[in-house]
Amino acid sequence: MRVTVPRAAVLLVASTVVLCALISCDQTPLTVPTTPLFVVAIDGSGAGANVNVYPVDATTGALGTPVSGSPFNMGLTDPITVEVHPKGHYVYVPDGNDGSIHAWNVSESTGRPTEIGVAVVNSSGSFFEPCCGPGDAPTHVITLTPKGNYLYSANNDATVGAYSVNFNGTLSHIGDFDAGACATGAITSNDSYVWVTDTCSDSGTWAVHTLRIGPDGSLIAVGQVELTGVHGWLWSIQINPSAKFIYVGDAGPSPQIYSFSIGSNGSLTQLGPQLVLPTGSDCRFLAHSPDGKSFYTSDGAEYVHAFSVDTSSGAISELAASPYTGGAGQVAVDLTGNFVYVGDNELTGKVIGYSRDPNTGALTSIGNTATANNAAHAIGIVR
Repeated sequence: MRVTVPRAAVLLVASTVVLCALISCDQTPLTVPTTPLFVVAIDGSGAGANVNVYPVDATTGALGTPVSGSPFNMGLTDPITVEVHPKGHYVYVPDGNDGSIHAWNVSESTGRPTEIGVAVVNSSGSFFEPCCGPGDAPTHVITLTPKGNYLYSANNDATVGAYSVNFNGTLSHIGDFDAGACATGAITSNDSYVWVTDTCSDSGTWAVHTLRIGPDGSLIAVGQVELTGVHGWLWSIQINPSAKFIYVGDAGPSPQIYSFSIGSNGSLTQLGPQLVLPTGSDCRFLAHSPDGKSFYTSDGAEYVHAFSVDTSSGAISELAASPYTGGAGQVAVDLTGNFVYVGDNELTGKVIGYSRDPNTGALTSIGNTATANNAAHAIGIVR
């Protein structure tokens, strides 16, 4: 039997094949690996070979001898943080030196990073780094949506940059969208909304702005919430991965954590007064456990603070044993929920490792690992 296919259908199929060849379309379901394979630890030591990669013992969390070729020179001058794609091996790093975002594919067998595509550069040529100079401000200035379709950047101006993530991990610029902010700083997202802090007190207020994600990844500003009593710099922000809450940390003295519920339209409502930390100098980076029942913050006073989260109410409390000896760099929690790693760029210069009690969130030291330049700062876990 002969079947006649309409010419329009033939053209549609042909154009789809060509388009997918150009942007590497992928229609397969997203698989999110959880077993830690390597820790990427980037030194805040300036340009040069500053990217350290270590194999992870998935049973103990201990880091092994650096992989062959480590440390790598990946063209970074002022690395801020590491963002790992849900697929587990695509890695994105913002550079405060020029506002660039670098994309790598880290081999799941050897741990060797390979640059994919040309680094994109944001609209301001910079990122928010509130204090202490290059290599010492782990602000969460880029965010990936949970499904991995889009990456958004806080551009340190009035805008948020939007990028589609192609099948091969490369980034395509969608546009820069006005957030209504004076200067966008720290950023977080789910698959429907983006939230970004306004870090410019010259505007008269400290605020978190909400932007809705369109079907093509573009953004529309839909509102903001103003924060009162901010000591200085809204340094960190992260959405809870399993509940509709967002947490924001500021700088000290006596740093504070603001808690918000998320409305159906992405709006934020503060949940009572902010939590004041009597010990510490700031909340530099905030990272949740995968079940959302704990989160951890780094601190310029060389601590790691641990908090429990009531995922029903959003209420938080600091663990009795917290704070722990830690560092001022990025915090990374592995997706099994068993291990936590922190960059200690100011004191020991090492990667500090902990095992994590999955029931209580409590941490136990599993040892520190030296980096090539003794300035461990940005931390990510390849899976």
